[in-house]
Amino acid sequence: MKKLIFLLVLALFSAVWAEARPVEKYGDLVVRIAEIEVYPKWLDAYLTAARTVGAESVAKEEGVICIFPMQMKEKPNIIRIIEIYRSEEAYKAHLQTPHFRTYKDGTPHMIKSLKLVPMSPLDAENMGLIFKKIK
Repeated sequence: MKKLIFLLVLALFSAVWAEARPVEKYGDLVVRIAEIEVYPKWLDAYLTAARTVGAESVAKEEGVICIFPMQMKEKPNIIRIIEIYRSEEAYKAHLQTPHFRTYKDGTPHMIKSLKLVPMSPLDAENMGLIFKKIK
């Protein structure tokens, strides 16, 4: 499972790599995986909120490289979100946006548990090659 998540982080980063301006310093990237358990009765509402904040963040914020929510097939109320920001400053700016505030203020009652796991890309220089075949 950890290998799969790592590969997804690399793959997702590369998907936007070709379209976005290059990251100047790989060491500045903020990469994390949010591990979330949602109360089943709130799942549909939570999925809508997660999709919305992810799409708006990537579309509207230069410093947001990737916010990609996923759910486990076997346990659909278990959510993982891959987050990649250009820098700590970009992450902090993201936390202040209206779309993130709407998500953060509107979902606490839906979430049973939340853990943010900091990650480090092992091969940031080659991330841009991973999703070349998807186009």
